[in-house]
Amino acid sequence: MTAGMGIWMLLVVLTVVALLVLATLGSVWIYRRLRGRQSDGTKVAGRDDEDAALRRLRERFAAGEIDEQEYESRLSALTHWR
Repeated sequence: MTAGMGIWMLLVVLTVVALLVLATLGSVWIYRRLRGRQSDGTKVAGRDDEDAALRRLRERFAAGEIDEQEYESRLSALTHWR
């Protein structure tokens, strides 16, 4: 009789753990969707202008058109509202 109860207790614990894992994964998925990212890490459409601005900023910094201080300032302004 006690061995049977032990198996049921184990199944209950495993079920609760599985539900917690699913809830966590679902929360992460929802958070990423709301932040504008798909589950594979790529950006959702509508962020292309922002990506282009960041890409151009990096290009200008790499080309030496702007110094590090200006780069950091503009990067902060671009990513502030993300």
